[in-house]
Amino acid sequence: MPLVRRFLTALLLLGLLAARPLPAAADTEQVFAHLFVVPAALADGSSALAAAAALEAWLAETYGGFTRLGGGVGGWKNETGQVETEANAVYLTTAPRDVSKDIAARLAGDFGVRVPYVLVLPAGAFTAPKGR
Repeated sequence: MPLVRRFLTALLLLGLLAARPLPAAADTEQVFAHLFVVPAALADGSSALAAAAALEAWLAETYGGFTRLGGGVGGWKNETGQVETEANAVYLTTAPRDVSKDIAARLAGDFGVRVPYVLVLPAGAFTAPKGR
């Protein structure tokens, strides 16, 4: 009997999931998630707080918002083969198209980043209301 009860419970859950209303295609659009790192210090070693505040204002104005995921440390091999590290913050924003070049240009211009790290993912699981 417990096996029959589990089967019926699973069947009921599947039925509830199948009956769940889905958003209408006309109400949603494909978005792209952009994950990128922002250095904690500018290229000259000074604080990047003011530049980060300006970046956040630009992200909010241009793309409707952002998420600062937190601080971290990134590392890479420099031209001489030595590992360099720097403190950074990780950001996420979405847009209806790939805007990685725009974000990379902003990171290069405002923060002096030589090789901006911007990862773009088609975010089919995330949908934004049309007209955002």
